[in-house]
Amino acid sequence: MVRTKVEIKRIEDKAKRHTTFTKRRQGLFKKTKELVKRCDAEAAVITFSLAGNIFAFGHPSVDNVVNRYIASTSALEHGEVVPVHEEAEMERDAVIGTMENEETLGLEVPLDDMGMDELEELDRTMKEMKKKVVDKIDGIISSSKN
Repeated sequence: MVRTKVEIKRIEDKAKRHTTFTKRRQGLFKKTKELVKRCDAEAAVITFSLAGNIFAFGHPSVDNVVNRYIASTSALEHGEVVPVHEEAEMERDAVIGTMENEETLGLEVPLDDMGMDELEELDRTMKEMKKKVVDKIDGIISSSKN
């Protein structure tokens, strides 16, 4: 079965227009739901019928997505940097503060004065810290989605 190409134009018959709106709206919401599931994304779709009825779909909710959009666009207009996950950023700051307090960075000696063994130990330590930070951020992100 071959699909014929449909010309995109206004449907003049009111009943057909309403039926098409309903079917297309349901398809749009279904595609949005699929996008959210497959890509772990946040999305919202809001449509208004000719009668003035509002239909909306959003994940995690329409309000969350719209508020996030408004916050990021207004911050961008003012030249501010918008954190993707404010909780993750606060947690990152806490982890960095803890690392600075614990002297785990091993940078008491300038890098130029370190030998090969010390540099390899520093490299290993930095990789461990990076893994801990990434694991912590992943945990925060996954808990915020639930």
